Amino acid sequence: MDREHRRGFFRSLLLASLFLSAIGLAQPVATTQPQSMLVQGAALSNQARAIQAVGGTVERQFARFETSVAQLTKPQIAQLQAQGLRVFADQAVASSAQGAVDQPIAVQAGPKSSNPAPLQYPSIVTGADVVQRRGIDGRGVTVAVIDSGLPAIERPERWQRIDNTTARYNQGSRFLIYKDMLASNQITNSSDPYGHGTHVFATLADNRALPAGYSGAKVGIAPGANYVVVRALNSQGQASYSTIIAAIDWVIEHADEYDIRVLNLSLQAEVIAPYWYDPLNQAVMHAWNEGITVVAAAGNTGPNPATIMAPANVPYIISVGAIRPAIYNDNGSDSLAAYSSAGPTESRFVKPDVVIAGSRVIAPLPADSVLANSGSAGLVSERAKLEWADLKTSQQLNYYALSGTSMAAAEVSGIVALLLQDEPNLTNNQIKARLTGTAQLATLDDGQAAYSTWQQGAGKVVPTAVIDGSNTGAANAGMDLPTDLIVSSNPDDTSNHYQGSTEYDAVTNTFTDNTTTYSSTLATSYSTWAGSYSTWAGSYLTWAGSYSTWAGSYSTWAGSYSTWAGSYSTWAGSYSTWAGNNAAASGTTNVNAGSLVSD
Repeated sequence: MDREHRRGFFRSLLLASLFLSAIGLAQPVATTQPQSMLVQGAALSNQARAIQAVGGTVERQFARFETSVAQLTKPQIAQLQAQGLRVFADQAVASSAQGAVDQPIAVQAGPKSSNPAPLQYPSIVTGADVVQRRGIDGRGVTVAVIDSGLPAIERPERWQRIDNTTARYNQGSRFLIYKDMLASNQITNSSDPYGHGTHVFATLADNRALPAGYSGAKVGIAPGANYVVVRALNSQGQASYSTIIAAIDWVIEHADEYDIRVLNLSLQAEVIAPYWYDPLNQAVMHAWNEGITVVAAAGNTGPNPATIMAPANVPYIISVGAIRPAIYNDNGSDSLAAYSSAGPTESRFVKPDVVIAGSRVIAPLPADSVLANSGSAGLVSERAKLEWADLKTSQQLNYYALSGTSMAAAEVSGIVALLLQDEPNLTNNQIKARLTGTAQLATLDDGQAAYSTWQQGAGKVVPTAVIDGSNTGAANAGMDLPTDLIVSSNPDDTSNHYQGSTEYDAVTNTFTDNTTTYSSTLATSYSTWAGSYSTWAGSYLTWAGSYSTWAGSYSTWAGSYSTWAGSYSTWAGSYSTWAGNNAAASGTTNVNAGSLVSD
């Protein structure tokens, strides 16, 4: 690829992903006002000494990730960087329901024959009900969910307190763990003031029987599984990087104790750097390295190219996009949801990996929750208590139709739980290969792909195909994750890290991944890129094409193409300094308090 083509591709990535908002560090609003920052690049003891020596305050440290959280002023940040330490803004993360709009409507949920425009429950719209009727409901598998919490249960005395912020609910051999990362006092019950976590949990676990016509199945995808619910998003559906990293650290720490096999992350944050350089992504990579199957929402910032959010841009994990189910389309066919984020990632990988129903997913919300009163959720003519095992919520909840890749990710996490009940010895890499290898590609009437690989990945996840599949091959073959987790102190040494296979031709406006070309599209208009759709058919066996070793120095990284040296895209000196001539520059970035967003 020549320099001109690299310039075109980088511009599309830059504009779509808003890299300038938070690369490396965020500039404090005032020189003397301390900000919460993440520090890496030395042993924890050396980090602490360096932070204290410049007058900063260490708030906490993560030994597993060799990361410190500290209060630092702008001059103190500069002093630490001069010593070779890496400093990042403790930026924001939010639920992935934010930003997804799909005309919410209020109708009765139930069989199609009962209403000309019905809404359908998660197990029905995904086809998981068929698997449930075989007796596969996730039993014996533990799924962790990091989100905004869980509503209060009707018998809080059933909680067995583990510590001041952790409680356990037992029902026979089944259990539910509730961990509140935000509580400052001893908890007496679960809570979810925002509501997103309730909707995600119910999508996974709601044990309430479906209405007449759907006998033998439940509302949720995997109602028989055990769950570990970690409240980390606040009443506005947001959290800092450090809070989510702490939640992931807690999940990894207790993975053996609770036999956690799946981690659902229905949240999103801005991409601030190559996947391997981002502290949040490093935590996610550690979870995958521990054998946990991590499922993340692709993001609700589509349909433009290069809009995959963190941590879904981590190449190892399962990143999920959203479709609008056929029942909600006039022509009776599935379509890609307009809000669903598209690839390639900043490191040229194909994402999302798969797609599944994400629009108008029916599950309950607490009546007094922020999300229920926001107007972004469609009220459904259904009211009941959320059920799991013999647990019920303290109040009846209204059911709402929510749209977003958050809901899609939860559905895929549930399907992974079903698969693990059926084949408990599968590794996370084998699970990823099974999902992508059995997915159904959206095609046109002439057999051509209806959407590019950067929009639909391998295609739609079909639960019966996943369960009936026999492939035991592994994804991520040839990629060395433990080595990828090592970020060298030498900025010119990026040999541990990888780039995907996406190439871009600015003359023809064509993205190519390996051997497949989709023309005239990602850089021009969504409509010409996506084309139309008709049916889901066939399979798509590759998950992300090929990859290569990262080229160039991370101190001069310029999006996907680190060797491009034009003034528009040059990073000079460190991740915290923009040296090009773009409007956001002059050596600093804008303040970005940061937050994680749920889909």
